[in-house]
Amino acid sequence: MEVPGAQSAYRVLDLLTQVSLHPEGVGASDAAATLGLTLPTAHRLLRVLVDRGFAVQDAPGGRFRPGPQIRLLAGDGIDHQLLADVARPALVRLRDETNETVFLSVRDGLQLSYLDVLVSTHSVQMYGSVGMRVPLHATSQGKVILAFLPEGVTQRLVDQLEYRRYTPNTITDPAELMTEIDKVREAGYAVNLEEREIGVRSVAAPVLGGGEGVVAAVCVGGPIYRVSEEDLHERLGPLTRSVSQEITDRLSARATAHATAHAKARATAGDDAGEGSR
Repeated sequence: MEVPGAQSAYRVLDLLTQVSLHPEGVGASDAAATLGLTLPTAHRLLRVLVDRGFAVQDAPGGRFRPGPQIRLLAGDGIDHQLLADVARPALVRLRDETNETVFLSVRDGLQLSYLDVLVSTHSVQMYGSVGMRVPLHATSQGKVILAFLPEGVTQRLVDQLEYRRYTPNTITDPAELMTEIDKVREAGYAVNLEEREIGVRSVAAPVLGGGEGVVAAVCVGGPIYRVSEEDLHERLGPLTRSVSQEITDRLSARATAHATAHAKARATAGDDAGEGSR
């Protein structure tokens, strides 16, 4: 229930959410239509966000992108280069054990971005390149990330996705996607059965980052003549979950080591300051 008398605050926060969900930029008219605002109101509130650094505008009349203040407050959750470096050995092992293409992906607004791609040696393989952006609703990686976000965040994203149909198997209804997400939470992994490309199946599992929740997804997949549905559930699913857990554990160990080193440094600095005051 909204707090009485705080409508303007709700509008600003909803608009801030819209901007943060569109790193590629969102137009004032699109944001206004999504939130049920008049265009003048949207423009006025967007100018406030720009003035405070929460949004930047490409050019007069252009789209609005997340500003530095959003990054300052929210952070990236985890350093992507650190994540890629920590994950690489486990990803290599998954690629070598399956000889299928392996992906490490992170959420990028309302889409997914490939952080690392290790290709299969087969001539026919899943395609992807680092930096490539793909939909959340039509990929095993997207579904597993949605499933392991906080419940309120998941629902908000599901409500705002653009449900483009790629194949006859693509999920194009928010309620159906939420039902699928419930299954993913129970299983601990997500599958993609030719939902984005005909002839391709994949499975993905979440990488967790402590208080940040899910920070990435590990995925492996290939053409249907090599990857059956049974393979996904009986072989590739368990392997992918094992690898994602290994990466999760490595991230946790790095975070613990960093916190310990930071605490020791602070304690040493405190001791030095105490000595200097004597």
